[in-house]
Amino acid sequence: MLFSVTVNAQDEDPNKWAPAGLKIDGKANEWPKPLTFYNNDAKLFYTIANDSSNLYVVISSPDKVSQMKIMRAGFTFSVNPTGKKKVVSSITFPLLGEEAPEVVESQNQRNSVEWQRSILQNAKQISVEGLVGVPDGVLPVKNDKQIESAASMDDQGNVVCELSIPLQYLGLTISNDKPIAYRFKVNPLNRDDRKAKEKEVKDRMAAMQAAEKEGKTPPPMPAGLTGPGMENLFYPKDFWTRQIMVTHK
Repeated sequence: MLFSVTVNAQDEDPNKWAPAGLKIDGKANEWPKPLTFYNNDAKLFYTIANDSSNLYVVISSPDKVSQMKIMRAGFTFSVNPTGKKKVVSSITFPLLGEEAPEVVESQNQRNSVEWQRSILQNAKQISVEGLVGVPDGVLPVKNDKQIESAASMDDQGNVVCELSIPLQYLGLTISNDKPIAYRFKVNPLNRDDRKAKEKEVKDRMAAMQAAEKEGKTPPPMPAGLTGPGMENLFYPKDFWTRQIMVTHK
């Protein structure tokens, strides 16, 4: 799959025209496969699109560490209409929020697609900053600003996030003909999550040692809990790209 996409976007690459009948549901069914670009540092496939009214972005991550970070801390998409690599406006999602139903996490469920889907389906909030005419802060996923977002886990085990933003909130119009700067950021886990993960590693190591002493097959360590994967959970991964608006399909 990596060889079917352009790994590095070039400045002034054009957006795609938004797919017909696009529904922001986290399923990415309307988007051409594979997505247009891939960033190896953040482990994200992505496509940026627009129509006459909205800007759209879809990401897909097959990487377990990036998936855990997105589910715990969200993904932030930022825009600078001047093309400079400096954040002007941004939206972060998916966010569970305090009113979301609690999702029970067990060792057997943690790596299952069903459990991961339930986490993403419980995302009830987005965080906005720097949008024109929209106060900074937290909005419900279902809001009156026509900002749409959704995240899910597809049948191939990829986390998929979709976002639609009215151009007016970004200081853009379809007639913009200069490169626009976009930042993609996979947010890190916070300090409390780090403590919990470190405790989990110690508990799993103890369980493995106990199993070995008893002559039993030790349980495997889940992906992302040891080695460089563990450390990457607590650092952001981000990148910038520039693209230009398209005026028609």
